[in-house]
Amino acid sequence: MKVWAYIFITTQHPRKVVQAIRTIPGVVKADALFGTPDVIAIVEGEDIASMDAVIDKIVEVPEVLGTDSKVARWIQ
Repeated sequence: MKVWAYIFITTQHPRKVVQAIRTIPGVVKADALFGTPDVIAIVEGEDIASMDAVIDKIVEVPEVLGTDSKVARWIQ
């Protein structure tokens, strides 16, 4: 079962960050926002470890100042 998370990203360069993280495998969607946070992304992985690896790649983007991750689960 896949797992996913919402990643809230702080940056001074939303456009650059969105363009960079959209190229990272495992990033399902990324958009700039008006206000705080500056960018939101949805990431997924086959398990928690692979999802965390995607988040680690986002954190490595030079313009990313900080992140806050919220793991999501499907409720029926």
